[in-house]
Amino acid sequence: MHPLTTLRYAHKTLVDSTRGLSDADWDTPGVCGVWSVKQIIAHITAWDSYFCEFVAPHAGMDIPRPHIDDFRAFDGSDDRFNEKYGTSASSKTKEELLAALEAVYAREVEICGLISDETWHKTGVLRWAPENDLEDYLLYAVYGHKYEHAAQIVVFGDRKILHENAKG
Repeated sequence: MHPLTTLRYAHKTLVDSTRGLSDADWDTPGVCGVWSVKQIIAHITAWDSYFCEFVAPHAGMDIPRPHIDDFRAFDGSDDRFNEKYGTSASSKTKEELLAALEAVYAREVEICGLISDETWHKTGVLRWAPENDLEDYLLYAVYGHKYEHAAQIVVFGDRKILHENAKG
């Protein structure tokens, strides 16, 4: 599958998973650990921003790298990165979070669209997995990540419906 198609499917799946949820549902903790839907969406937005910063040089772009800088400053601690970008999102509105998610998705499409097919499939660009290529990283870091969290949101919505049906 082409990387832009992969991005589109992953984004659509995540956004679709939130459809039909009330504002209160977006604030309810426990969707993924203690996190709410708001916090998951903010977390995904931050990681996708990190992804943009990571792949930009492969597209011939020199862009600021605040998410990569934060991750390095946190010594690679997912917990500290997630605390900054995910946990703190509960103060934002659903609309603000979706707008930020859409903006980073547009940026991903822009950047990834500039990367040649040859570059997507060149191995050795990932220091931690030299046998893999950028497309492998896209599948893991973006596609798989969004699908995992989308599934958690869907299960949350299904539990809510079951609970409401049991009451009614």
